[in-house]
Amino acid sequence: MGAQRLPPRPATQRRPPVAVGAITLPLILAIEDARVPTIDDERVLVLATESDNDGIRHAAIRALGRLERRDVITDLLPLLTPAATRAEAANAIAQSLRGPRLEGVAIGAQEQGVLDALLAAGDREINSKQPVQLADVARSIGRLPFTIPTQLTTAEAFLRRVLETPFPLLNDEPHVGALRGLESLARLNRKIHSLDDETIVRVRMIARQIDPKRSEVVRNAVAVLIAAQGLDYVTLQSILRVRDMEVRRLAVLALAGSGSGSVVADHERTKYIQDLLTDTAPMVRIEAVRAWARRAAADQGCDPIVQRLEDRDLHVVLVAIDALGDVCRDDPNVTDRLTTEARAVQALGGWQREAHALVALAKRAPDRAALRLPHFASHQRSQVRLYAARAAAIVGDEQALAKLAEDPDDNVVEAALMPLRQRTGSESDAILIAALNRRNRKVGRHEVRPYQVVRAAALALEHAKSTPALVGALADALERISLEQCETSRDVRLALIARLAGLGSADQVPLLTSLLKDVDLVVAQAAANAIASWTGRPVQIEPPLRVLPAPPPINELTKPASVLVEMENGDKFEIRFNHHAPLARLRFLRLVEQGYYDELTFHRIVPNFVIQGGSPNANEYCGACPFGRDELSLAMNRRGTIGISIRGRDTGDSQIFINVVDNPRLDHDYTVFAAVCQDGSKDGMDVVGSIQEGDRMARVRVITPGDGCK
Repeated sequence: MGAQRLPPRPATQRRPPVAVGAITLPLILAIEDARVPTIDDERVLVLATESDNDGIRHAAIRALGRLERRDVITDLLPLLTPAATRAEAANAIAQSLRGPRLEGVAIGAQEQGVLDALLAAGDREINSKQPVQLADVARSIGRLPFTIPTQLTTAEAFLRRVLETPFPLLNDEPHVGALRGLESLARLNRKIHSLDDETIVRVRMIARQIDPKRSEVVRNAVAVLIAAQGLDYVTLQSILRVRDMEVRRLAVLALAGSGSGSVVADHERTKYIQDLLTDTAPMVRIEAVRAWARRAAADQGCDPIVQRLEDRDLHVVLVAIDALGDVCRDDPNVTDRLTTEARAVQALGGWQREAHALVALAKRAPDRAALRLPHFASHQRSQVRLYAARAAAIVGDEQALAKLAEDPDDNVVEAALMPLRQRTGSESDAILIAALNRRNRKVGRHEVRPYQVVRAAALALEHAKSTPALVGALADALERISLEQCETSRDVRLALIARLAGLGSADQVPLLTSLLKDVDLVVAQAAANAIASWTGRPVQIEPPLRVLPAPPPINELTKPASVLVEMENGDKFEIRFNHHAPLARLRFLRLVEQGYYDELTFHRIVPNFVIQGGSPNANEYCGACPFGRDELSLAMNRRGTIGISIRGRDTGDSQIFINVVDNPRLDHDYTVFAAVCQDGSKDGMDVVGSIQEGDRMARVRVITPGDGCK
């Protein structure tokens, strides 16, 4: 999830001077799509901030912030003065501060200048009649990369001042922003700063409110108290009774936390968690199962978790099964129950319960799990065989692992390779070579690339003894995959280069020399480093000239559209787009219109976090080839919002994730471009909440937006 920042890439031509009146939104987006603009492009963005068109101004401000370069902050600071650009400028400045420090600037000096400017902007908002930008200024202040304690104290005092100021006509947005800022400040700086008592008391007062109309305020207040470990007994009792299920979920997180002992006695905590195991909301019961496993199972046993195996929500059941693999290992009744749960999987219908049970049983009773492995390892569903590989790794079944390491499904092979190598060493060389030689295949309209298999094989060879066959297979795989010119091959190529650097020799210099001109600068630099390790001389990369992309058609950017996702079981949910990420919207719509997502699955389900899908090979490493540009913005990762899955800065492909809870820690790191429609009578999140691993999208199509969606 780390952000990789690349050096500037030269363009094929200089951009001729452009008058501010001639700058269009498509031009700005084309410059953004180039990832790292030339100096001419940067001048266009700066000039565009003077446009009379608000849409163009805001797009240019966002684009400058997304460069994550501190040298552009001087161009952004004046934009804090006009109210119309204040929010976007504050957010862009905070994003810019994530870049490397400027040479010759003292540590903390630039942060202090930014903090002073943002505080002044915040003061102007508070003193205005309608401080509609205050929430975003407050959020920006809270996430600055502070290094000096006094800066943290000053920022905290301002955010507390916002909380103490009433805003009756603004639906509490300033308070939400201030709380979001405090949550970031507490979470990101907990090693060097603690919120003071005055702030904690104010936030507790807010958290104790029971007005359902202020549920988002309460939710964010509780998040602050958890980040700051400031929850107290009275506040805990209050939030356990509120109607908002997200607040109750956060209450369970607090009960399970390491600091809960200072809030509530052990026997009371156990009672609270036990009561919450039967809460009306599945998200609360999920967290309660985890909390019981962590805080109560050792002393109180696992019967409450076993009872959740009868839960009406499958997510709760699966979390309970997973927990039982790790706790109460000496309880034979639990082992017997998991033995029953790990029954044979039918050809049709659900499989998740049995597959999870097999892995949990493998942890508790390897001999029993081994008896069931043959059925799971030969099942027609690839997902069942994937869990069989995980169970085989736990029980140490080398024969099963060897079989699964040659499975037709790439995900199964990936799961088997590393544990097989760890158990058999060089005896598995032939299987790993076969994995390195794995070829692309066509499945329906999709080109399925086995990148995760090749990557897993390269990683498994870390401590291998060099042989001509291994080096040859690694070199052939690197050359073959590089010729595909698929940007999303970065991770597998980095793994291959790293392994060649260790097992290869100067004989591979010609191959890696060809990568010094690779379109992916991260790959090119890895190749240069490998050559230098063999030759003992520094090597420079030779970035190719990059043609500036054509501006996207304005009609595609402005046409109204929603997307309807029709699941294989007949359920449907609608997606609506925001205005913060036009490139992501455009890319997603084009893929939908091509039928790209039809028949693809949601392959990653993390209860109380996200669900992820849109990969032709149902894994993290296979998606549409071109990388998409990150469009980090003011949009927050609230429950129901949809983001672009990445593996580093600007590495989005076709894969999306849906937040199933509020996830503030993802803000400003992931592009949020859309949200699931929620209209009360048929909440799309009810459908999303029922999706299980492997569930398939039968059809995804563009529709005309209707009413009743928020």
